Amino acid sequence: MSFIEILKVIVQGIVEGFTEWLPISSTGHMFLVDEIIHMDQPKEYLDVFFVVIQLGAILAVVPPLPA
Repeated sequence: MSFIEILKVIVQGIVEGFTEWLPISSTGHMFLVDEIIHMDQPKEYLDVFFVVIQLGAILAVVPPLPA
């Protein structure tokens, strides 16, 4: 992965982190940003990327297991 692609991933992470706590669609904003910066990756990679980048927010709402 090139340095430019890594910067695009960082921008996507910032957008996800910023919009996750706002009452707006973080997923929608990630798709909009991808339309603007065009990550040069296969569709399968982008599908997995969008799930994995949101995994932290998904796991944050899962309650811990009882001890």
